[in-house]
Amino acid sequence: MTSDRFKGTAWHYARYRSPYPGELLDIAVEKFGLDGSGRLLDLGCGTGHLAIPLSRYFQEVIGMDPEPEMLTEAARLSNGMGISNIRWLTGGSFDLARMKNELGAFRLVSIGSAFHWMDRDATLDLLADMVEPSGGIAVIGTSSVATIWGGEERWQKVVKAVIQKWLGTERRAGADATYSHPSERHETVIARSAFGSTHQVEIKRNRLMTVDDILGGLYSTSFASKAVLGDNQPAFEEELRNALLGVTPSGRFLIEEEHEGIFAWLR
Repeated sequence: MTSDRFKGTAWHYARYRSPYPGELLDIAVEKFGLDGSGRLLDLGCGTGHLAIPLSRYFQEVIGMDPEPEMLTEAARLSNGMGISNIRWLTGGSFDLARMKNELGAFRLVSIGSAFHWMDRDATLDLLADMVEPSGGIAVIGTSSVATIWGGEERWQKVVKAVIQKWLGTERRAGADATYSHPSERHETVIARSAFGSTHQVEIKRNRLMTVDDILGGLYSTSFASKAVLGDNQPAFEEELRNALLGVTPSGRFLIEEEHEGIFAWLR
């Protein structure tokens, strides 16, 4: 994943992306028997949505992301919480082959809402050499971004229409690329890898969002960030605010988020 896809999004990412449900992380702790020992690699860590809450279950955590701004924000958050066992490293899945000796071995590798950006087969092959024999991977994601882009509620269709007016009909992936969702599901790719004995969990919950929440969430994405919008950002924001309030004058919008965890162990 190239770093410029999420350039300028870190501030909004930290504040407007939904946290992963605590019960989903509790399942990871139980299934992998996490007890404060060993090491965690959080690959594609963003601003630390997984690395920070999971840090208390490990002796050492490596948070790794290709976007330096994400790591700066993650370090600010973890330092503010007094967390001292996380190291933040610049790099992505394509850097694993070069960095795996430096990185060392891990009890668990977590990937949160980033696996779809990676060469998943190649990444799993590399991680199989980096995970301890009793260890595994936890792929955890949420559907909120996809739901805002492709949801069927009237307000969601309004959001998509305004985005497409200003940025074109194809979903963007940074300033100079477009996004195509992988055709194979994550669990299918994992099933043919060195990781097996998968356990899947899905948690649905409703989230009430304001206009500011929706805008902040969009500015945290690769397809409607302030960097992608450029000079059009103020006009885009004004039009979207007016359009959303035209649909729902209260300015409060309900979205159903789906959070999924895929846990897998080395065969």
